[in-house]
Amino acid sequence: MKSIGFTLIELIIILVIIGILAVSVSPVFFDNSGTQSQVLRQRAMSILRSIQLQAMQDTNNCYIAVVEQNALGEPTSKSTDCSTGSLPAAGESPFTEENNRQIRDSGNVTFSLVGVSSLPGVIGFDVLGRPTGQCSGGCTITLAENSGVSRNLCVNGEGYINEC
Repeated sequence: MKSIGFTLIELIIILVIIGILAVSVSPVFFDNSGTQSQVLRQRAMSILRSIQLQAMQDTNNCYIAVVEQNALGEPTSKSTDCSTGSLPAAGESPFTEENNRQIRDSGNVTFSLVGVSSLPGVIGFDVLGRPTGQCSGGCTITLAENSGVSRNLCVNGEGYINEC
């Protein structure tokens, strides 16, 4: 007669595996510290890559990303002069209309552009996808949460955008 089911050894092994998974995964469910900056870093990478690709395809216009303390992305107004960019006057936000290539009102996450003394910082891209302006040799964007967790996003001098 054949018996159907698990042997005692198989049952113990399965319980040990479930226990290990529960211990290693449970902090993700009970502590969300750092998750918002992780999600925003991925979104910022996507936005920067999208602006970079558009700058490589459309050489008639200037495509830049603006980094402010609580916002990052493509400004609303476009410019054909990349040397001056398309920043508005001091005190005005470059993000007057919302679009999907902007992160605005990021809650408890602040942005900073390492090596730039005052924000807003400008990251432009040339026709080969290399950064120009304040980020011409490469730069690092730091996303810092109020909880103390910070994450970095690097733009390489040759145009590679990655987590660092």
